[in-house]
Amino acid sequence: MGVGAEPESKHVNLLLNQANRHGLIAGASGTGKTVTLKVMAEGFARAGVPVFMADVKGDITGMCEAGKDSEDMQERIKRFGIEGWSYTGCPVRMWDMLGGQGIPVRITISDMGPTMLARLLDLTEVQEGVLDIVFRIADDKQLLLIDLKDLRAMLNYVAENAKEYETTYGKVSSQSVGAILRALISIEDEGGDVFFGEPALDLADWFACAPTRRPSRRPCVPLRNRSARIRRSRARM
Repeated sequence: MGVGAEPESKHVNLLLNQANRHGLIAGASGTGKTVTLKVMAEGFARAGVPVFMADVKGDITGMCEAGKDSEDMQERIKRFGIEGWSYTGCPVRMWDMLGGQGIPVRITISDMGPTMLARLLDLTEVQEGVLDIVFRIADDKQLLLIDLKDLRAMLNYVAENAKEYETTYGKVSSQSVGAILRALISIEDEGGDVFFGEPALDLADWFACAPTRRPSRRPCVPLRNRSARIRRSRARM
C-alpha cells in the first residue's frame, strides 16, 4: 500500500485475508486519503477482487485514465523503491442512479416491494397496509409493476374495486390510496420516475472482469443534490 514514516520507511501492506474488516481512512486535507483509497482499489482488482466505490465528489473516476509523469512522481517512485513503473488507466464501469453520466441503476416497483417502498414514501402504518394489499393483488393477478405509472394505475384500479376485494384482502380506504398517490408525486419530482424501470439492476453485473481478467472498478457517479430519500432507501436495501 505504501511506505511508512522515516527513518525506517518500512513498506506497509494489507493482507487479503484481513481485508474483510471494517476500516477508516482519516486525515487532514491533502494528506492522501483519496490516493490511499485508489491504491487499495487497484490492489484489490489486481488480486481479482471486484471493487465498488461511491464517488461522491468525482475524485475517483479519474483513475480510468493513465497518469502523467512529474518530478514529484519520480521522487515518490524512487522513495518507494518501485521498479518497472508505468502509467496505465484502470478498467472502470460508471453507474449513475439518474442515468445521466453512466450506466443507469434501475429497479422495478415489484422488485423493491411494499416494505421498502413504504419507507421511501414515508407512509403511515395504515397506508403501508393498503400498499401491501395492492402488491398482493398484483401478485395474485400476475401483474408486474415496473414503474411509478404501473403503481399509480394499480392503486386506482384497487380503489375503484375496493368493495370486491374487501372480503378477501381487507378494507382499502380511498383516503389511504389518495395519500399514497400524493406521495408518489413527491418522489417523481425528486427523480424517482427515472430510478424505477427496466432493466432492473443485477448484482452480478458488478462482478464483471475487464478483457485482461482484472475486475473493473465501479465508481458510482454522484447524484448531486437530487433525491436524498431515494439514496437513503437504496442504502437500506
